[in-house]
Amino acid sequence: MSARWLFGRLSPAGHDASLTVLIFHRVLSAPDPLFPGEPDEVWFETQMQWLKQWFNVLPLTEAIERLRTQRLPARAAAITFDDGYADNCTLALPILRKTGLPATFFVATGYLDGGQMWNDKVIEVVRNAKGPSLDLTALDLPDYPLDSLTDRRKSLGLLLDALKYMEPAQRERTAEHLMAVTNIEPSRTLMLTSDQVRSLADSGMTIGAHTVSHPILARVTDEDARCEMIQSKRRLESIIGRQ
Repeated sequence: MSARWLFGRLSPAGHDASLTVLIFHRVLSAPDPLFPGEPDEVWFETQMQWLKQWFNVLPLTEAIERLRTQRLPARAAAITFDDGYADNCTLALPILRKTGLPATFFVATGYLDGGQMWNDKVIEVVRNAKGPSLDLTALDLPDYPLDSLTDRRKSLGLLLDALKYMEPAQRERTAEHLMAVTNIEPSRTLMLTSDQVRSLADSGMTIGAHTVSHPILARVTDEDARCEMIQSKRRLESIIGRQ
């Protein structure tokens, strides 16, 4: 969902070696005014060329093992993608192959083959809603201004925050209702297909589980969290034919 580079720095206690983890979500075909920080193809390729020049980029599993055993090279880094957007395969993968860089793709399996996450439904509602505001008072939510691009960006952030911590079923119902009242059709091509997941794996990329329905795991029961993780892992293993 985030449009920005996010960095995680991992370092064992008492040791100087560290691993920089870059967290992406999407690569776009063109800049998106609603998400100015989301990389398009040109910007993503520039970033990857910089990484290739300045860092020692490792597959995440290898990097973590070398971090654990204190065998990391200088300026070690790993590239990851979250959620499972189709552009990870259609746009990011060719650039990664061109630059010779490995990446790990964490896939939420419940949205494969035509699904759409709740936050992307909200994004398209705010992007396409007509009029000066989006009046959601009937849902016990505010009237969100849409007069300008700045208003839409701010309203989107507030609306996403309002739904994020709802009970998952209520959150999904609210997102669906928003789409219905604004006549927005859900996208069936936004997320990866099973064949695209297989293509990523067959290209030498690592596939990781990212739950089934992308809940906030700290807000569900231990049993539900365990099921989300196990079912996601098993589905991906059945697609790619390996652990």
